[in-house]
Amino acid sequence: MAKVYITDSVFKNTNPERKILEEIGADVIELNCTDSSQIPVMAPDADALLTLYLPNISAEVMHSLPNLKGIVRYGIGVDTIDLQAAKELGIQVANVPDYCLDEVSDHAVALALALVRKIALCSQRVKAGDYGLHYVAPMKGLRGCVVTIFGYGRIGKLIAKKMAAFNCKIQFVDPKVSMDDIAAKVDMETAFLSSDIIILQAPSTPETYHILNSEAFGKMRKTPYIVNTARGDLVDTDALELALREGRISGAALDVVEGTGKLDSGFSLCKYENVLLTPHSAWFSEDAMTALQVLAAEEVKRILSGQPVRSNVLK
Repeated sequence: MAKVYITDSVFKNTNPERKILEEIGADVIELNCTDSSQIPVMAPDADALLTLYLPNISAEVMHSLPNLKGIVRYGIGVDTIDLQAAKELGIQVANVPDYCLDEVSDHAVALALALVRKIALCSQRVKAGDYGLHYVAPMKGLRGCVVTIFGYGRIGKLIAKKMAAFNCKIQFVDPKVSMDDIAAKVDMETAFLSSDIIILQAPSTPETYHILNSEAFGKMRKTPYIVNTARGDLVDTDALELALREGRISGAALDVVEGTGKLDSGFSLCKYENVLLTPHSAWFSEDAMTALQVLAAEEVKRILSGQPVRSNVLK
């Protein structure tokens, strides 16, 4: 019987995975790992891994699992997996790239609107009995705002479509996309100089690491709002905090922050009224969660059945 281990999850149950994988006689075991070094100890006979947030699934981990045939990420990004090691060892890696497109794009747009319209700040002040408008000013109008989307894949294109409905001017930065009907392609220099809103939706790669750093913030002339619904390490947190302190940007909304672990009230960005933080929830809805479990389990089923995976990360 094939053994499929779920390294970590946030799901209410794993019934969708079990239903799909029992069709091929596979046994599904939940681990709840907090460190990838636990995997070889807890799952030495693993034929496949299903993984969500657990970082650093390394070459060492893979070498310790002689039966391992595949790793499937619950989600889009695969920066938690050593892809080169997997390729060298003949281990298939798949992800689920299309389960939460509307959720993430909706979340990005919602954060942008909340920043521009200062929704959270207004709510806090009104709850405290302050009905004045002094704390609202200055406020940019959305019509005519220049919105730049870094990373113009499926989610980026949906963000563009939704922001265009507010009569914003849309542009994008993405070396893999040449043109688009809704948005104009620009280079990074132009983006930094011209943007009123910057929305990050790029993958985490060596090229995108700290794409917003002190140098980038120094080039911004229109004090833009920053929205990150992609990966935390796209933004240099210290540089962002300095840009906020010096008024180089108008505010930031982050669904992800670089580093691991939960943030506490002492986190440097918590003191700013023009910063919104959400708990990496952009992807979440009940429908998206169920779809994620089903699609990930179906990829494992394909791997263990010797069929081509639908989303081959290593191709």
